Amino acid sequence: MIETVPSGTILHGRYRIERVLGSGGFGHVYLAHDQMTNQQAAVKEYLVTGASGQEQLKHEARVLSQLHHPNLPAFMDSFIERGRYYVVLSYIEGDDLTDLIRVTRQRNGVIPIPQILSWILSICDGVMFMHSQRPVVIHRDIKPDNIRITPSGTAVLVDLGNAKAVADGARTLFFIRHQGTPGYAPPEQYPGGTGTDARSDVYALGGTLYFALTATEPASVSNRNQSIQQGRPDLLSLQDHLANNPPEESPEANAARQFRLGVTKPSKPAPRHSHHIAQLGTLPPEILNSLNHIIQKSMALRPRDRYQFVADFANDLKNVIAALPQPPTPNRPKDPNSTQPDLAEIYDALQMGKDAMRPANTPPAVAPPSQQSPRGAAHVCPRCHNPLAPNAAFCPRCGLSLTNPGNHINPPTQHASTAVAQADQTLIMSQEQMHQAALSGSSSQQRNSTPMPPSTPSAGYNSYPQGSSQQAQAMAMPAQSFQSNLQNGNVPPARRTTSHPGTTQNNGSDNSRWLIIGGIALVLVIIILAFILLHHG
Repeated sequence: MIETVPSGTILHGRYRIERVLGSGGFGHVYLAHDQMTNQQAAVKEYLVTGASGQEQLKHEARVLSQLHHPNLPAFMDSFIERGRYYVVLSYIEGDDLTDLIRVTRQRNGVIPIPQILSWILSICDGVMFMHSQRPVVIHRDIKPDNIRITPSGTAVLVDLGNAKAVADGARTLFFIRHQGTPGYAPPEQYPGGTGTDARSDVYALGGTLYFALTATEPASVSNRNQSIQQGRPDLLSLQDHLANNPPEESPEANAARQFRLGVTKPSKPAPRHSHHIAQLGTLPPEILNSLNHIIQKSMALRPRDRYQFVADFANDLKNVIAALPQPPTPNRPKDPNSTQPDLAEIYDALQMGKDAMRPANTPPAVAPPSQQSPRGAAHVCPRCHNPLAPNAAFCPRCGLSLTNPGNHINPPTQHASTAVAQADQTLIMSQEQMHQAALSGSSSQQRNSTPMPPSTPSAGYNSYPQGSSQQAQAMAMPAQSFQSNLQNGNVPPARRTTSHPGTTQNNGSDNSRWLIIGGIALVLVIIILAFILLHHG
């Protein structure tokens, strides 16, 4: 094992080592700070001996410097120092896919299948870009540990230090030194194999998809060969993982099985139900079979049985994503502290209120076509044919009483309202109309009394006086109430006119005259008393 570079060491005059990110048979990977750009970088080291080895590594570095893709780290630098070869790549922040799956398994959580497939497709884009180079660049170490999920949710394939450029089938120094990761490396990548090509990365992509869906490492090549010799399945299918998933127990059953100190000792923890694996059971059978077929074909032991290109692997994944059932839209939770009105809820409440006000089994009244006005009103005035509200008591245009068309009131003056609201809204009338309507109603019930001549408002009267609450009540009285009050003789007190026989119009002036005389006399008496007191004092 190569000794690690101490923290604080500055390599190549600009990269200050901060800590070790990982280790392997090739060397170590460090997190470094680039003092020139003030950015973090990933520095990977190799122990190289001999001039030929160094020249080969320089060639590989030139190939990596041409890779620019959003799902691949950017190549920054390469150099040789202290007998070691270093490749510097941009540092990608985030969590490895392995860590995400393991944490999800420990917490018994779920990473949605569409999200997993989307990440794998992003990695396929980066790998296809590498395979499109001339010569073709093979990553040779695709695995969940080398897939970084950024805080924004982007999947990036890191650790390009093991990549090799394939030219006429030549094997590079990297190929000799790196044998891949068990479970993700195909048979041809091990010593004695036929050599890696684009199909080797297809095998690793299938193993990565297998782990992401099942949270289980795929079997290594040696274990798979041993299972084949024993007549057992060499790679468990997704259906097998779903069948082997223990059933979910209720909290009561778990509580009954709790360990009690001094009574029982559990020999081995019971397998726990995995919600991450259980979500495979929610897929339609044909989609589950398609996913299993993609994994089995991509991880075939013989290269000729696999997908020949990563594009074919990616296209089958896209077809699965397109066939996935859409999740139901969750109900938006209501915020108790929100001050914004819920427009959808208000609309539903209004519709329910209208339905509740309508009598049962009664369709809305529709006027015959011959009586409908151009505006679509339900009623018209029989005199002037003005459109009316359904429950209007008077015509706002000609003043006709609609409850008793024979005894209509006088036509409205210029102060009359020119619009009537719907159904039970207020009828607006002028003061003159109210006064004349009151006289018409009272004359029918008080025929033996002596009527007073109606007072006529002045010609220049344009507005109602302020503070006249009784007039305001009469103005704001609903049409039905106002008509019933006229028929019953209940005229508002402010406009009610009564007559008293034997009285004259001079009563008010006589009372005022006597009050003035009494006041003057009282003042004189006070002055005289004050004069007497002062004189005798």
